[in-house]
Amino acid sequence: MKNTLGVIPARMSSSRFPGKPLESILGIPMLAHCFERALISNSCDHLVIATPDIEILDWANSYQIPVVLTSDDHERATERAAEVIEILETKGDFFEYVLLLQGDEPQINPDDILKLKNAFNEFDSEVINLIFPIKKNEMSDENVVKAIVSSSNKIQFFSRAHIPYESDEGIRQLGMIGFTNQALKLYVNLEMTELEILESIDMMRFLENDIEIQGVFSSSPILGVDRPKDIQKVEEIMTNDTYFHIYKEKYI
Repeated sequence: MKNTLGVIPARMSSSRFPGKPLESILGIPMLAHCFERALISNSCDHLVIATPDIEILDWANSYQIPVVLTSDDHERATERAAEVIEILETKGDFFEYVLLLQGDEPQINPDDILKLKNAFNEFDSEVINLIFPIKKNEMSDENVVKAIVSSSNKIQFFSRAHIPYESDEGIRQLGMIGFTNQALKLYVNLEMTELEILESIDMMRFLENDIEIQGVFSSSPILGVDRPKDIQKVEEIMTNDTYFHIYKEKYI
């Protein structure tokens, strides 16, 4: 059994931003930024894009990027990652851990991907989710998934709604989640839960079934792309980004 698989789910259909994965950021498709930065982290024995879309499949193949074509029926990125495991295992490829990354977080820090992987050596948990502090002005933003954690940073609850914290800083969930092989397979065998559906948060399925999620603070925030207007913010920051200049010539 190999150690770690990295999965970047991506699909073209998005109510707020159709075609988002292949949207250009400084002349490079957003998905390419996500893939290359995960590659730089050197955290995965195998790294793949998981998509139901032929357009993304063709793009990935044109750059010789590993890609797995998945079902279009998944409502959750976690379910798509679980299908990747199933497909790869039928081909004889087995992995002990799976790192679920995101195809709409082009500024992901490679150091944080490595931190997520190494957390399995530090914590006795089958599910690990990176988290990060947020400021007061983000606490009412429904695009920001807030987290309540214990004194040992175990996740107690997630919500998109405003959560009253004692201080002016709260905690947000990041879209970087690590699973043991067993935990990921368990996820798809559990029924969708009431709060998972209400909040549209994958990990509520684990919490509502009393399955522990260990929170680990990332070293840096991640600016995701939810709407077209977010592209400009990302480009302004990425222009001087060290990692961008490592891989940009592959695509430009």
